[in-house]
Parts: sequence; structure tokens; C-alpha cells
Amino acid sequence: MSKINLLPWRDDVREQKKKTFIFVSVLMACLGLSVVAVTWFALNERRADQESANQIILAKNQQIDTQLKSLTGLQEQRQAIIDRMVLIQNLQAQRPIPVRLADELVRVVPSQVYLTRFTRTGDALAFEGRADNPDTVAELIRNMDSSAWFRNVFMSSFIANDKDVAPNTQTSILPRVEEKYGAFVVTASMGSIAQPISAHGKSGGQ
Repeated sequence: MSKINLLPWRDDVREQKKKTFIFVSVLMACLGLSVVAVTWFALNERRADQESANQIILAKNQQIDTQLKSLTGLQEQRQAIIDRMVLIQNLQAQRPIPVRLADELVRVVPSQVYLTRFTRTGDALAFEGRADNPDTVAELIRNMDSSAWFRNVFMSSFIANDKDVAPNTQTSILPRVEEKYGAFVVTASMGSIAQPISAHGKSGGQ
């Protein structure tokens, strides 16, 4: 005897498909939300790592800036110390220069020349005196040029004495030979041996 199913099976199948569709839709939605959540957390973690790296870089930059400022201060202190040392060395070196110049002048001044005045302004020197003729002054200039203490030696002027000097009739004292000499002015500069020491540690002489 055959059995006949009188139940609404089509409605059951339709209901089952509907439940399956809803289940699959919910599952896909959950899967999509999971992917979005994982992506968001990954991006957020990467952003946090980048911010942390940026903070480390900023801290390192600040540390480097502090070190550079410290180095700049040390360099300024070092330069100040060097400048003071150079100043002290120059002062010590300048002490005997007038004595040495006087000693050198004794060596370079010819016998027919005598000096009446000597002035110094920084490295500029000026010599005033008397000589029997310009050739003697030229000899003085050559002697000074050959000395390490003088440079740029130049005769500014030579004024010959054309006046005759008569003897003193009251005392019968004959005039000195030097009174017939002409007046001259010679300028020069300090030679390299007397130059001050520079701040870079170079010295012009001993």
C-alpha cells in the first residue's frame, strides 16, 4: 500500500532554505566584521609603533641638539683659553722687544749716522736722526733691510744742512762735525722676528 505525504513539504523546504540563507548571511557578516576588526587593530598597532618610533627620533634629536650645544660651548671655552694663552705669550714676547731693537740698532747704524728720536706705534717704527749725506742713510737702510727685525724700510726725507757753522769766537770752541749733518726720517715696520703669535698657534719668529 503506497503512502501519500499530505504535509506541506514545499513550505518546509522553503523555510529550510530561508534559515540556511539567514545563517550564511550572519556567518558572512561575522566574518566581515572579524576581518574589519583585525585590520583595524593591525593598523592601529602600526600607527602606535610609528608614533613610538617618532617619539624615539624626537628624543634622539633633542639629545643630539643638547650635545651639539655642549660641544659649541666647549669650543667657545677652548677658543677663549687659546686667546688668553696667545695674549699672555704675546705680552711675554713683547717685553724684551724695545731692548732688542735698541741692541739691533747699535749693529745697523753706521758710524756717520746718529739717531735723535725713535717712535713706535704698533708695528710701525719711525727713526729721526742726522747723517753726513744721503749715501750714509742708504747704508743704514741696507743694514736694516738685512736685519730680521725690520721690514719695509723707507727714507721719508733727507734735509741737507747748507748753513755753515762758525766757531764760537768767545770760547774758541770749534763746532762739532755732527752739526753739519743733514736731518733724515726713516720709517720701517716690525720684522717677522718680533711679530706676535696668532690665535692659530703660528708665530712670526722666536
